[in-house]
Amino acid sequence: MSIPPGPPSFPEPYPQPGPYGQPGQPAPYGGPQGWYGPQAPQKNNALAIVAFVMSLACALPLVPLVLGVVALSQIRKRGEKGKGFAVAAIVIHCVTIAFYGILLALGISGALDDGASPKRDTGGQVTGSGSSKVSDIRKGDCFNTGGDLAEYQDEDGGQASFSVRVLPCDQPHEGEAYAVFNLDDGAYPGTEKVTALAEEKCSGTLLTDYVGKDPKLSEKLEVYYYFPQATTWALGDREVTCFLGDTSGAATGSARATGS
Repeated sequence: MSIPPGPPSFPEPYPQPGPYGQPGQPAPYGGPQGWYGPQAPQKNNALAIVAFVMSLACALPLVPLVLGVVALSQIRKRGEKGKGFAVAAIVIHCVTIAFYGILLALGISGALDDGASPKRDTGGQVTGSGSSKVSDIRKGDCFNTGGDLAEYQDEDGGQASFSVRVLPCDQPHEGEAYAVFNLDDGAYPGTEKVTALAEEKCSGTLLTDYVGKDPKLSEKLEVYYYFPQATTWALGDREVTCFLGDTSGAATGSARATGS
């Protein structure tokens, strides 16, 4: 009886791994292999773009800032693009607000005034021309506004400069101050109320006490006044300056009556 041959003495070859691993073994990284479809592209947030454009155009105050903040919230929730636009809008508008705030403060303080202050004698009368803040105008001062007085004749008035050029009254000038007074403290009463108070007091005895009762003079000159606005009121401005002006051209000499 013969003995059948035994198995080979060398091990049989291991099966070759396929591209996805050995048979019966999990695929690489513990998950099945497969195809992934293209992801939908992210959309740009519309509010972020609008806020950025408005910040460059210096549009309505605070609107680009609010839109930028809202856009950032939407971008986080929706996974949209445009964060850079929103952040840029917020930064640009904050810088713009700071710039105009500094400019306003410098204008009110007189730091932007050019030239030296007017020269005065021991009695306070102006002897030499110079730049002055509106708040530094004194009763009897003559000055040039640097604008056209006719622009201030409508009911809404006009935006006045923070400074004037004070000069002796014997030189051609546009305005002559005849009264300076302060309004009562408290919350800002509004432009309409402030202008009503200023007009009432400037047109009363303060005027006649300064110029007298010459009817020809009253026909030739117009009454104007500088008054505090909401922005200057918040900084402590309560002053009203009443002055006379001739819209037909520069005047020479003082309108003050003798002995006033």
